[in-house]
Amino acid sequence: MDMQPNAVIHKLNLTKGYTIEVRGIIDHDANRFAIELGKDADNVIIHFNPRFDYSVDKNIIICNSKHNNVWGSEQKEPAFPFQKGSETMIAFEFQNDIRVKLPDGRQFTFPLRVPEDVIQFLALYSFHIRSISIHFSAL
Repeated sequence: MDMQPNAVIHKLNLTKGYTIEVRGIIDHDANRFAIELGKDADNVIIHFNPRFDYSVDKNIIICNSKHNNVWGSEQKEPAFPFQKGSETMIAFEFQNDIRVKLPDGRQFTFPLRVPEDVIQFLALYSFHIRSISIHFSAL
């Protein structure tokens, strides 16, 4: 990804059963923004990438994974409840897959393709943190 992260958090040590809620403000001039969770920048369990107008993609969410610095195939989600410059919240529930909860209440799942049982890393691109909440619930 050619964007530089606004924030990176390491050593999260989150196992299956945790939900991470990220609240923040999308850059007012962003053509896309991204949130990544995984082991590190080369092993990403989910690359969550809403695109306003980037390449051929307009108002769509692209999700992907990266294993040993190799991207997988993209999963496209048509739900798009985001606006540039606005505050929003996205939740990621880490179970046997990743359940993504969007700010308008819609949800979708993304399969675990990277063999990681622990989320150590969170990176934000064109997205400025207001708060991060971490909750645990039994599987």
